[in-house]
Amino acid sequence: MKKKSSIRFYCLVICLMYGRKVTGSELDLTYTTEVQTNFRKEGKWVNLLRLDYSCPLGRNFRFSFSSISIAETRQDALVDDMQGFSNIEEKNLPFAPAVLGLEYRTSRSSLFLGVRNVNEDYFTSPCSSFFTNSSCGIYPTLSANYPLANYPKSALGLDYKLNYKDWTMEVSVYNGTGHQALAGKSNVFRFSPDADGVLGLSSVNYRKNDSEYSMGAGIHRGMCVGDETGVEEAGTSPQQKRMTCVLWACVEQRVCKRGYALLQCSVRPSVEGGCRSYAGAGGVVKCDKVSFGFFLDYADYTTAHEWAGEVTCRWACTSRMTVQPAIHIIRNSNGNYAAGLLRMYYVW
Repeated sequence: MKKKSSIRFYCLVICLMYGRKVTGSELDLTYTTEVQTNFRKEGKWVNLLRLDYSCPLGRNFRFSFSSISIAETRQDALVDDMQGFSNIEEKNLPFAPAVLGLEYRTSRSSLFLGVRNVNEDYFTSPCSSFFTNSSCGIYPTLSANYPLANYPKSALGLDYKLNYKDWTMEVSVYNGTGHQALAGKSNVFRFSPDADGVLGLSSVNYRKNDSEYSMGAGIHRGMCVGDETGVEEAGTSPQQKRMTCVLWACVEQRVCKRGYALLQCSVRPSVEGGCRSYAGAGGVVKCDKVSFGFFLDYADYTTAHEWAGEVTCRWACTSRMTVQPAIHIIRNSNGNYAAGLLRMYYVW
């Protein structure tokens, strides 16, 4: 049933994309593939296909749709890490919507209503997006504690952005639990505060002289505290569900013509379970076609901790293809690990 719903939905979107030729419409197809190794004669192949489409509907409205499909050669992880050294690695997923909704735009602001992934709006600064470690993209104080709309899941929500000179303010409200299916009880169009809770995110960003500074907060209401893997604890009654919050800050400072310093930190004041705090630091050197970066982070969980380091570079082979190798060194309560990956991006 779910498979048939996905096929019907894909056909509807394709009809909208190709049946409505509108000036200003955009269509992109991005293929990301990577080969992983733990340097112990074990490997893995991970693939991600993303479709992005948007078109104007009148003067100020815009329809947006994005989908993801994931395929990998083995389901188990190569190393026993907590944060995830690859930010695209997930279980096989034929189809899931990442964005689906309407956006209203003015010269200074935008308002989006529909299905959305948290990763579309938050933790997407240039240096943070450069690395392959999952925690650079969304901090474990959020991703490991709550079943939110984090890749590859999405949720029904509202997102508002306001731009004023060098400042950007953003406020979002999502269904508290992310989903993947288009039909059934647990679908992406579901909004159930009593059962799923509510997630609110807000951030303030300041950009000046090619540097970026941001701080934000997240509030969860009505959801159980997660364990170290972000799984909701079993046996938690509705009376035990309450409001908890997460705070974060990020600095991307340009230190020279081609060099940037990156600092990240996040805390979760309530420490009953999951990830209590996170901190990361690194640097990126951007050249014409090749960029280099290194990053080190620390995540503190209630019953464990993890250090993770990454060294990577990115080479723009052509205008459409980019290659990125990366080496990860991981030390946590379970042991010491090393992992490597070779990633390629191709955009149509």
